Amino acid sequence: MTSSLKRCSGSPGLMLFPKDGSCVLYNPKEGTFQRKLGDFSGCRFLANSGNWLLLLDSGSNLYMVDAFSEKKIRLPSLESIDSADCIVKCVGDREFIRQDSDSIFSDLSADVWKRVRCGVPGHSYMSFCKNGDSHYTDIPLFHHQDLHWLDGLSEMVLWGTRLCLSTSRRYVRVLDLSGPQGFFKDITDGTPFPMLSANMSCDSSIAVTTSGQVMLVESDPCKRTCFRLYKKNPDIENPDLFGHTVTEVYSLDGEALLLDLGFTVPANKALGIEPDSIYFTRPIVPANAHLPTLTSVCTTLQARPSIAFPILTR
Repeated sequence: MTSSLKRCSGSPGLMLFPKDGSCVLYNPKEGTFQRKLGDFSGCRFLANSGNWLLLLDSGSNLYMVDAFSEKKIRLPSLESIDSADCIVKCVGDREFIRQDSDSIFSDLSADVWKRVRCGVPGHSYMSFCKNGDSHYTDIPLFHHQDLHWLDGLSEMVLWGTRLCLSTSRRYVRVLDLSGPQGFFKDITDGTPFPMLSANMSCDSSIAVTTSGQVMLVESDPCKRTCFRLYKKNPDIENPDLFGHTVTEVYSLDGEALLLDLGFTVPANKALGIEPDSIYFTRPIVPANAHLPTLTSVCTTLQARPSIAFPILTR
């Protein structure tokens, strides 16, 4: 689905984090900064989900903060990870190592963020905690050799209290995290299913709709001007016998996909969220530039124009 880059009627706002440690709200359609959301000097931004930011402060403390209300939720130290196979230690200024019997993984705080997007080969676990938990709980990423297709992690999306994982071989697992501390349960519907298309050279990720359906999203790796969306092919009973296991779809049923966050939201004209649209950011490196810039883009799945909003200099 290739689209020209023209202007449409609106856009959700973007939260940006200047080097001075502040957080500002940016209107990509108008190219203006609307308001300053807070001052987080000395903190390291690790991730966000909507208006909730995951921060690591100068004292190596992890916490989440609502960028609009500044409500803060302190999280357990990474050293509290409850694991029978390894220990986590703070070894310097906001640096951690995770040591097991075979290896040591350093700079764990940054690693948590990198694994969300691309996965890190060799890691045996991922860890999670919920509001009110006193420690993190490990989720194993490697299984018995008979279940090797469930090994590894390439993408994950948190949808409510469910964690949707894509393994190294693109099999989708769904975990329920809604129980008491330390609880998680694999609730994958039926046999884990691989999301495999014919375009293996494309950049790919998973996304979850408001109904909980997991979709495969593919785009051209260079400019991200072409997107394809897929859902599980319901006619395939044994995916191991097929090289392509998904069927392409051409609509989000009136919803909009926030690709950077990995889920869809209802369209809302008042907020500038157009139906059957994909909102995302992409880095662009202009000629003779040493640092990339960032542009916010809205592309549509129907026969309507797409837009590239004003470019942001990092």
